[in-house]
Amino acid sequence: MVYLLCSLPSLNFAQVPPISFDEFYQDSEKQLSKKDFGMLETVDLRKMDSDEHGKLKHFARLYADLLGDMTELRTAKTEKRPVRLAHLPKSLADGNPLEREKQIMRWQWDRLDDLEAGNTFSLVNVLVYKLKLQILHRLQSMETESGKQVFESVINDAKRKG
Repeated sequence: MVYLLCSLPSLNFAQVPPISFDEFYQDSEKQLSKKDFGMLETVDLRKMDSDEHGKLKHFARLYADLLGDMTELRTAKTEKRPVRLAHLPKSLADGNPLEREKQIMRWQWDRLDDLEAGNTFSLVNVLVYKLKLQILHRLQSMETESGKQVFESVINDAKRKG
């Protein structure tokens, strides 16, 4: 665990991911037990609604609350009423959807930082690393150039099929 965590590049919010998921998995599989690696493979930021991993129970609850606030944002807009957020800052109700999404990812990142506090060279640190890496890859996919590439690939596929 210590060697793995020391060998991974540090992650900073809004940076280009310094490592791919394939590289991360290769390094992790070499250094972790089969049980720990199996747990690592199942942890996914998009599937945090039920926590099978007691180590992330607190974050899973926060994530469920986040989803509730995101639903409230959409519902309030549809119903044209003031938004009532339980956990996210009220400032998220204003602004464009892209900036809102980035602010939500920043909120997730900060909660993951809180989760890491007090855990040194543990499986929690490895699981948090993966979740942060997912956030960075998602942020990167929202960049203008990446978006253009995805858009062009969709358009080109449609033209070829049409």
